[in-house]
Amino acid sequence: MDPQARTILDTIQTLAPDADPHADDAQWLADFRYQTALLKTFSGDPEPVHAITHLMLPSESGPLTVRLYRPKPGPLPLLLHIHGGGAIAGSINGHDPALRALANRSGWLVAPPAYRLAPEHRFPAQLDDSWTALLGLVAQADALDIDASRVVVSGDSIGGTLATALSSRAASEGEPDLKGQILLYPNTDLRRDATYPTRASEDGNIIDAKSLERQIDLYLASDADRTDPRASPILADDLATLPPTLLVTCENDPLRDEGEAYGQRLRDAGVAVDHDRFDGMIHAFLQMGGRLDATDRLLDRIVRWLDAR
Repeated sequence: MDPQARTILDTIQTLAPDADPHADDAQWLADFRYQTALLKTFSGDPEPVHAITHLMLPSESGPLTVRLYRPKPGPLPLLLHIHGGGAIAGSINGHDPALRALANRSGWLVAPPAYRLAPEHRFPAQLDDSWTALLGLVAQADALDIDASRVVVSGDSIGGTLATALSSRAASEGEPDLKGQILLYPNTDLRRDATYPTRASEDGNIIDAKSLERQIDLYLASDADRTDPRASPILADDLATLPPTLLVTCENDPLRDEGEAYGQRLRDAGVAVDHDRFDGMIHAFLQMGGRLDATDRLLDRIVRWLDAR
């Protein structure tokens, strides 16, 4: 493991509350949300951005907020980014330094939706909100100075799961025309009996096996949802219509194997996949730019891929 990553894991261990295996869901969730918020500690100082605004979109559940990070004036391509956190934690604010850096480095308008969290709002509420955000942004492209001919969806962790589900829905409905998807260390298989070697060999590196199962139980509305391809995209029947993909996995991540298995399924379906495994890296390292040199390399990789779009 990268020494910088090891230091972060050690720091988290000292800051996080001791896990109580007997905690009820409410207490466990509060602790999990606290630990997820800790990741911002490693993000570094937020960079200034040309403009940050908020768009309120109507939805069946009420107004949906989308934050717009604009790195420069003029029409810009759109990167809709869906934050991680197991769909039960995390926020735009928690990802703010990383999203500022991504906007500045790429020159793209970066737009994260403030989607509803489970268990207060169970699956597929998160996907519905992300779809509302995507359609709303494209519909107002002229007013928002968006180049609607260049739209990419991205996400980290469970956000990557939601991003590829968005891509699938856009392909099935024929619009919007996505130019790509960026999947950063995504969950791809939420089945209870899923077995991947890294789930065991990397257990405890940001994610531990017991916590992952509890996250999934709080996220999904029923056990049957675990085999819904929108939640477990590796189970989708047909992936051939998905757009070109940048897949990033981490060597020391419990989710590494399932992410790479999904990448292989995409390739087998004829999808153009660029895959980078970051040696020595841990889950969530997009948010660790203040402590990890590898985060800078990750941003450069994303930018090179976006430039090709």
